[in-house]
Amino acid sequence: MAGIIYEFVDVLEAQIECYEGLNQLAQYKQQAIIEKNIELLEEVTSTEEQFVGRLGILDKKREVLMKDIGIVTGMNYKEITLTTIAAKLGETNEVSGKLISLRDKIKEELTTLKRQSELNKELLNQSLEFVDFMINAIGSTKGYTHVGNYGKLGEGQMLERQQSVFDHKQ
Repeated sequence: MAGIIYEFVDVLEAQIECYEGLNQLAQYKQQAIIEKNIELLEEVTSTEEQFVGRLGILDKKREVLMKDIGIVTGMNYKEITLTTIAAKLGETNEVSGKLISLRDKIKEELTTLKRQSELNKELLNQSLEFVDFMINAIGSTKGYTHVGNYGKLGEGQMLERQQSVFDHKQ
């Protein structure tokens, strides 16, 4: 069981490293959005995809290890948590404390990532609203108004001809 637990700890530490990397990338993404730096945004997004891919692999490995822990301990692997594993090991066990520490670090990183992602989402929405405003402003000088929103291609995006309130020659 000790070997499985130590491998499990290694997987959790690798996941934490990925979450820390994603948090750093989320900050770069915020900077790219604010500065309207499309090249940096594309680069950050590409790097994020690599981190997410690595997290997927680590998650599958963690799942296999949890099943193994369930077999060894006789626990249902679907009900196993870091807290239950730590309790099974005993409070005085050094690895037990490490698991609780890793659980807290994962929670912290995920909370930070969620908060940063929500901020980036809001910044992107504001940018899209600004672009929509500019399209409407430019279109209104030509007698067209943008109707709709940003959705799937071909849905809800059309231009309507309106009578201009300004007298001008075209």
